[in-house]
Amino acid sequence: MPSNILLIINTSAMFKNYFKTAWRNLIRNKTFGFINIFGLAVSMSVCLLIILIISDQHSYDDLIANHTRIYRIHTESKSGNTKPTASSALPLANELRRYNGVEAAAALFKNLDGDLFYHDKSISADGYFADGNLFKVLGYKLKEGNAATALNRPRSLIISEGLAKQLFNNESAISKIITLNHTGVFGISQTYSKDATYGQFIITGVLQDNPGKTTLPLKMLASLSTISGLAKDSLLQSAPDDWDNVWTNYTYVLLKKGRTKGELQTMLNMIASNKYPTTNGSNFIFIANALKELPGQLVSNETVTTLPEGVLIFLGVLCLVIMLCACLNYTNLSVARSLTRVKEVGVRKVAGATQQQVFQQFIVESILTSFLALLFAFFLLFFLQPVFTGLWLNRFFSFSFNYTPKIYLTFFLFSLLVGLVAGLLPAAYICLFNPIQIFRNLNAVKGFRGVTLRKILLVTQFVVSLIFVISACLVYAQTKYVFNFNYGFNKDNVVNIKLYKGGNYDRFAQAISTNRNVVVVSACAFPPSSGTNNSTLIYKADNRKDSLQTGVIDIDGKCLNVWDVKLVAGNNLPVIAADSIDQYVLINQKMVSALGYPSAAAAVGQQLWLGDHAVQIAGVVKDFQYLEVTRGIEPLLLRNRKREFGYATVRIAANDEAATIKFLQDTWKKVNRDTKFDYVFFDDQLHEFHAMLKDAASIIGFLASLAVIISCLGLLGMALYTAETRRKEVGIRKVLGSGVIQIIFLLSKNYLMLLSIAILIATPVAYILNNAWLQFFVSRISISPLILVVSIGGLTCICLCIVGLQAWNVSRLNPVKSLRTE
Repeated sequence: MPSNILLIINTSAMFKNYFKTAWRNLIRNKTFGFINIFGLAVSMSVCLLIILIISDQHSYDDLIANHTRIYRIHTESKSGNTKPTASSALPLANELRRYNGVEAAAALFKNLDGDLFYHDKSISADGYFADGNLFKVLGYKLKEGNAATALNRPRSLIISEGLAKQLFNNESAISKIITLNHTGVFGISQTYSKDATYGQFIITGVLQDNPGKTTLPLKMLASLSTISGLAKDSLLQSAPDDWDNVWTNYTYVLLKKGRTKGELQTMLNMIASNKYPTTNGSNFIFIANALKELPGQLVSNETVTTLPEGVLIFLGVLCLVIMLCACLNYTNLSVARSLTRVKEVGVRKVAGATQQQVFQQFIVESILTSFLALLFAFFLLFFLQPVFTGLWLNRFFSFSFNYTPKIYLTFFLFSLLVGLVAGLLPAAYICLFNPIQIFRNLNAVKGFRGVTLRKILLVTQFVVSLIFVISACLVYAQTKYVFNFNYGFNKDNVVNIKLYKGGNYDRFAQAISTNRNVVVVSACAFPPSSGTNNSTLIYKADNRKDSLQTGVIDIDGKCLNVWDVKLVAGNNLPVIAADSIDQYVLINQKMVSALGYPSAAAAVGQQLWLGDHAVQIAGVVKDFQYLEVTRGIEPLLLRNRKREFGYATVRIAANDEAATIKFLQDTWKKVNRDTKFDYVFFDDQLHEFHAMLKDAASIIGFLASLAVIISCLGLLGMALYTAETRRKEVGIRKVLGSGVIQIIFLLSKNYLMLLSIAILIATPVAYILNNAWLQFFVSRISISPLILVVSIGGLTCICLCIVGLQAWNVSRLNPVKSLRTE
């Protein structure tokens, strides 16, 4: 038989023996094996989730055929004082088509969003105005229609498969007529009228669903030639040769094969120099960005929300740190346990095993443990994944985890790496040191005595754990405080209904006011504390030099009744005609102080200059939180301009909410057939706005739990090590009369000292870090000693249970058996 084949057979038999031995050791030491596997699996499941997140964020536009030749043009100011924007000038695409190196260039214009109506169905959607060049650049396919001609004519519309199914069920969408009401649902812009109705469009195509993730998600596309007609009707403002507007347009370029990004950038520099001379007020430069470079960039006017590249790097580092800590814990446990296997190693060496073979044996055991942990981690991942995707953040990032062969290979290699790293130190110790020396005098071995790396690591782990535990408690307390915050108004049983047109309100309010479950109906520009904020400058009539910046909300007088806001002086706002100029305003107590009036009563009747006309203070309302809770109460002006109303706000009875909502919806459909019924309960709206805090509390709480688990496993490793190496000492002390309590204290005092050091380090650090982020909240909790005591006490109790249990097990051993074994 050839020697190379014989070598392969012998090597295979050797590794087969290694795996058998490793499996028998895991079966023989079930508790030890479970702790190792569980510790690695918990950390590994988090790392697998992080790998999926990073892979998801790097998968954008992978399936676009020519993605290596496609670029999006960004805009920056020549001064560099403003943030780069993902948008560019509308005529830029047409200019680029003149260059020889450009195969195709497409221009997109946003502000195509609102409600689509077809018979009695309505759907909200957003998209862009574009032409057929978009399909040449990005290669998008149509399920129905002809991509070459679908956007040739004005008022042509392409919709996604999802929209087509919602509007037309299984019917063909081609040639169907829909009505589009532009409402600004997906972003407020200054380029259109508030009450814009774009009119009727004909469906000329249905987009085929993109099989992968894309940086340009599309729900609908209208023909670019439609813009001129809408501009003539003053429905939006746009000109085909407007180089100054670089905020509402996007430019995509497909280069010819062999052309480079540098050549494209040279073209862009030439265009910018010609269109923006130094004498011109607008000074912009255009920057070419490859399609695969777009995810993670920090630019304004993005077409899709992705995690910044810095966050992905942080997640990668976090993955390595988490896994390294778990590996070191495995090392602690393995070293402690391997001390009981010195006889096995000695027998192997006497039988002729080399250091390399002993090393390989322990590495194989570590790799087998890591692979078993990988299987357990998969099980845990199935629980983690839906929890993570259920977070409020996911509605912006839309994480989609695809288990491709590449992902499975990455998981396998990651597990293999973990096994190698985790088993390296135990294998090296066992194969390099004389097992007889380790058995007889373990304390003489360097690295097992004094202040070792493992003790430093344990202190560090407890410091991190305690910081996370304290932080989690404080974030939870602050979240609870925000969700139960006293806004100064009554948010319960209030329904806010979106008014897409100002004329919607009067007909609707009159129709529902007779229902006994409708307590009071009013209207406002936007609900307070919901994230929207308008401001203006006002002047005292007797002093036009000093101005005051103030928040402003347009309401009608009944809003005070809906929100249960109290008047402290004066009268409510009077009812005025829709086209009248408001002559009376309400102010809050904070503005009374800011304007220097001695009291609320003294402010009533005073004149203020607001824009180009004077108004009179009709009354003063009690201060309430109209800004987000991260900010304090500031001066507020309440005006009454019907044209600014954006919401109907309705207080309803609490006895039958479902029936009342059904009544409101039915009534809305009767009086406002051309707009949809879009409502939200006020308390839910405020909770939704602050849902980020809830997510932060969940994530930090999970990380705190993970840190505690890792630290406790490290502590368990050292406790097992102590129990294995001090059996002889414990046996002698028991013979000399020591009791169980004395032995437990003896074996635990060093760990208590390490924990005390960790507490002394972690407490001030946690206080400083948490006090820093709490400063972002004007209304916030205080870091009470009780939270610190509970956090420290909880972690201390867990540690004492772990150490005490191991010490108790050792103290119960028969000293005769311990000494005879030694």
